[in-house]
Amino acid sequence: MSYSVNWITQLVSIPDTDLTLVSGTHYRLNMFTFLIEIRRLEANDGLWAPQIVEHTNPKINFAGADYAGFDKIINGYKIIFTGNLTRVDLIGSNNNIADIFISNGVSVVPSNSAGLQKVSIGSGVTPQDVIDIAVKSRDVLLSTENYP
Repeated sequence: MSYSVNWITQLVSIPDTDLTLVSGTHYRLNMFTFLIEIRRLEANDGLWAPQIVEHTNPKINFAGADYAGFDKIINGYKIIFTGNLTRVDLIGSNNNIADIFISNGVSVVPSNSAGLQKVSIGSGVTPQDVIDIAVKSRDVLLSTENYP
C-alpha cells in the first residue's frame, strides 16, 4: 500500500492505485482495508503521533436497528485522495470522511446509516410474532363476519 501520512500537518494521502477501480475515474475504498493500512502506518511510523482513526465495534445497536461500525477520523487529521480520480465510494462502515476530506475535485460518496444496517436472515419475524399475527387476524375476521 502507498498511503502516506504527514504526521506534522496531519494529512493522510490515499493514491488511486490503492483504491478499487469501478470504471473510468470512479473508484471504491473499502473501509476495512483503510483501517488496516492506517493501523499499519500508526504502528510503523506514528507511535509518537496522535491516533488517526477511532474504530467502534463492528455492530452498533441504535434505536432498535443494528448499524455497521463507525470509523471516525479524529485529532484533526484530514484525508486527501490523489491521482486520476473523480469519485470515491466509501464502503463497509459508517464514517466521517466526507466531512473532513480535502476537496480537490474528487466526490466522496459515503454509504452511511440506513444503507449499512446489519440485518438478520429473513424478515426478523419471530415464531411468537407469527402466532400473534394469526390470533389478531382471526379476531379481526370474527369481529367483521356479521357486517356486509
